[in-house]
Amino acid sequence: MAELLPGVRWSVKNEARMHIINNLPPYTSTVDAISKFPETATALGVKLDGRKNLILTAPHGLEDVINMEIRSTPHFKTSRHLASIYEDRIIKKNWPSTWNKVKVFQ
Repeated sequence: MAELLPGVRWSVKNEARMHIINNLPPYTSTVDAISKFPETATALGVKLDGRKNLILTAPHGLEDVINMEIRSTPHFKTSRHLASIYEDRIIKKNWPSTWNKVKVFQ
């Protein structure tokens, strides 16, 4: 992908192992894993079905993406450990430096 769009910073994660990094039990499905992403606006998945139709998974809806709002998923509010991961990502990602209209909620 980087060869096709070299100006885009890609980040690919193997969701089958992200539960280990976040110190969680294994995910039960792809949708379960997506629902436990740190931010609602990043908790999205797209796949092709058998007829090559795009299937969108958005367990927390699309409102935050459409409104350019970054907020924690409910799962990342369940413990101080997960909340700190979200807070660290907010600092590291610094979304407003790329998208000046984005609103970030702590």
